[in-house]
Amino acid sequence: MFFNGDKLYMPSSAGYSQSMGFVLAGKGDVLAIDGGTFAEAENFENLLLSLGGRVDTWFLTHAHYDHIDAFVKILSGGKVKVNSVCFNFPPLDFYYSIEKNVARKECLEECVALIEKHRIPAIKPTKGERIPVGHFTVTPLSDGTPLGPSINSSSVVLRVETSGKPVLFLSDLDGFSEDAVLKDFPDLLRCDIVQVAHHGQGGASERFYGAVRPKVCLWPTPEWLWNNDAGEGCGTGPYKTLETRKWMEKFGAVNYRPERETIVIE
Repeated sequence: MFFNGDKLYMPSSAGYSQSMGFVLAGKGDVLAIDGGTFAEAENFENLLLSLGGRVDTWFLTHAHYDHIDAFVKILSGGKVKVNSVCFNFPPLDFYYSIEKNVARKECLEECVALIEKHRIPAIKPTKGERIPVGHFTVTPLSDGTPLGPSINSSSVVLRVETSGKPVLFLSDLDGFSEDAVLKDFPDLLRCDIVQVAHHGQGGASERFYGAVRPKVCLWPTPEWLWNNDAGEGCGTGPYKTLETRKWMEKFGAVNYRPERETIVIE
């Protein structure tokens, strides 16, 4: 329907927390993007094992726990072979100035140490420089440099060319970093299929999505966040998911959001 034989896999959150992980596979080539929290690791690992137990390139968009923890656990387990990893985390002093959770700091340190321990070739994303992953081509539209006082502002935006339509992965792109992407890559932003920024809340602006003009939106978003439910019903929380959903309605986009099972889009 979209990818001419390739498949995009979008696992659901396994715990309460939001998380993000995607796999694209086809013609024997496999690329992974993030993976989620420790809670998602088992399902994500099983998915990769079902695809042959090998990842050609694993892209880590930024250093938040809900994006890298599953990678750490899977790499520690040793069942999945990772041929290369692409990432560019901010300096640790920047990360530590923002993140106060000790366990999350330790996981980031373990992530970097495991890559070195397993001698996995590391690719540093460069804006606009294409990265071949088998027949896929991945173009970073940002390079991991934090453009604001948040870890989210270091998110690497990825445009993935498949055998069919391209996919735009925004990770946790925020208001500090979206202007640079709009300025640098106005022609590459237009994309029918897009992963909504920051789980659909508090990320990219309506202006940014207007440049993308999505027809299909991928939501790595648990139900409580999808409904902005703080425990007292839809709309009772402080999040902006309902606003983002209205924008997508205006664009006429179809929303994909996994609830319990992995969504497979072909």
